[in-house]
Amino acid sequence: MKAAKKRLAQSEKRVLELDKLFTGLYEDNVSGKISDKRFEMMSKNYEAEQKELRQIIPELSQFIEAREQKNADTAQFIGIVRKYSEIPKLTPEIMHEFIEKIVVYAPDKSSGHRTQQIDICFRFNVMTATVTADSVVYDKKRKAA
Repeated sequence: MKAAKKRLAQSEKRVLELDKLFTGLYEDNVSGKISDKRFEMMSKNYEAEQKELRQIIPELSQFIEAREQKNADTAQFIGIVRKYSEIPKLTPEIMHEFIEKIVVYAPDKSSGHRTQQIDICFRFNVMTATVTADSVVYDKKRKAA
């Protein structure tokens, strides 16, 4: 992320430099120090580079914001994990602190036996666990008992 922040700062600085260069170039053209043809050629180069930089800057900013949010979310989740170093009994309160939502999908019977997907989404977008419950496995365990 340090590299992205550095690149963002360099890009923003370069845009300002190009603005100054273009202003100087315009003044030189107006005062007759450079020809119109030379001004047009150089200004096209500056404009192309500036356009590219102006596209990169929002992308880098968005990337940095997303990474910083992810870091903050992870730190909050780790804080909750540290709070519960040992969990003798899983209570609803503890589950609510760790889990954002549980999504249970409709059962699928296309393979001849019942399977059902369950997604467990942890808080702070830290991760999502996907489990598939299979009736064949459940039936074998039930018969063995």
